[in-house]
Amino acid sequence: MRSVELTIKELLNMPLLQEAQVISGAKGLERFVKQIDMLEQPYTIKGYPKGTLIFIDVYPIQQQPEVLIHMIEQLHTSEAVGLMIRSAQKIQPILAEAILQSDLYELPIISLPEHISYMDITYAAIEQTLYRQEKLRQRSDETYRTLTAMVLENIGIQAVSDHVAGLLKAPVAIIDHSETLIVSSPIGWDFRQARYPVRRNINIDQRSVAYLLIDKEQWNAMEEVGIEQARLVLALELMRNKIIEDTENRLRGNFIDELMTPPAPPRHEVEQRGQQLGMNPLHLWEVAVIEGSVAPDEEWMTRLLYQEAAKYNIRPHIEFRSNRAILFLPTPQVKATPAIDAGQSSIPWATIVLSWLNDQEGKLAGYRSGIGRPKALWDIHEGFSEARNALTISRRLSGETALTAYKDIEVYHLLRGTMDEKGFGLLFDRKLGKLKQYDEEHTTDLLRTLFFYLESRSSLIETARQLSIHRNSVKYRLERIRDITGFDLNDPHEQFVYQMCLIYYYLLEHSE
Repeated sequence: MRSVELTIKELLNMPLLQEAQVISGAKGLERFVKQIDMLEQPYTIKGYPKGTLIFIDVYPIQQQPEVLIHMIEQLHTSEAVGLMIRSAQKIQPILAEAILQSDLYELPIISLPEHISYMDITYAAIEQTLYRQEKLRQRSDETYRTLTAMVLENIGIQAVSDHVAGLLKAPVAIIDHSETLIVSSPIGWDFRQARYPVRRNINIDQRSVAYLLIDKEQWNAMEEVGIEQARLVLALELMRNKIIEDTENRLRGNFIDELMTPPAPPRHEVEQRGQQLGMNPLHLWEVAVIEGSVAPDEEWMTRLLYQEAAKYNIRPHIEFRSNRAILFLPTPQVKATPAIDAGQSSIPWATIVLSWLNDQEGKLAGYRSGIGRPKALWDIHEGFSEARNALTISRRLSGETALTAYKDIEVYHLLRGTMDEKGFGLLFDRKLGKLKQYDEEHTTDLLRTLFFYLESRSSLIETARQLSIHRNSVKYRLERIRDITGFDLNDPHEQFVYQMCLIYYYLLEHSE
């Protein structure tokens, strides 16, 4: 038994086997031979490892040619790669059924000249294998030097990918664990359409950071070496890119800290540094704050944000601080038209963030978000302040609403700063004091029911949704409110007065 690393076709190209003839199964000549073994008896094929090429003398089957059919079946079952028969011409004619079977299984039957022995073949194959291994080593060194030089010369990961694709003669892609494409060769190739996708991990510090995907059904040992070298070099390239990205993110974070701490740097400085750090000063910027009882999943949120940004060809930024995620969301400015306000955002960031909060995975279940109005980059601290104010007010007034936009609660924010606490307190006691006392004594929720009823413009359905109760329960509560307060629910003036009292109560007096 001898170990080799050649295809059947490469074996037949050796000078020793120039006179060998392929009788059938020619489609299997590219099969890889793991070892060559000699078969003494045609009935004892079981037990050979996968990839074995069987050598047999013609004499055991000369008297019973039909046994060849049984041998081919057994060879196929044991995943052998082929059968070499010395002096096969003595089986005249070769059974037609055996030839059909060999072609069907793509299992080559090869006739050898009588003077070639098993030892002759194995020695020649081993010599060829050793020569091939030396060539592989040389090619491996050459490939590694070439790829490493590309990294050291900072040619870029796309050039490295192109070189690997040329080496393997197949399309390749580097993708991260979220199935996001980093680069592909050829450029624009959709790796999801690969016919024979094979993935190999790209590791940094013994941790997988990406995949090398190759679209090729089979490859030889030379190409296998190329794949391993490519994985190493791509890891170096990704590591360098990660260092650059981390450094840039740190610089952007420092820049944002300066912008959010008034007074902001001069406008010309903000424009210059923004351009350098990938924060386009020509864009408008919205700030969204997402807050929960614990820190959100950083990797998941970052992936969502950059997947969305890729649709618009923009570069956002995200910061994680304690139990908050702070998102800085750019959008190209839209020229004012009769239908579009100059400050209006062309990217529906509020809708996008709300979809994350309501994601089916539930990773942001229980989180709230506030989002400010679009601002110039140098006024980003105003957007951050608006987002925080929207969050504060939403905790008191927004019920089950997950996202609150500052533009929707701006009037409440202004009222919060101008209300006469003493005057409104006395008015609240006169109008709703009895209702508050009833809630406290009976552990009911009539005040909040009235607030959401007035906020929703007397909509029973919306009030029920905000309170997570049935519409009939809302009707019952409104009847109790009418009985306790004498409030005419259909009087517009009374509605306004009661709504202002409730806003005062939830914004200033009642902090829950």
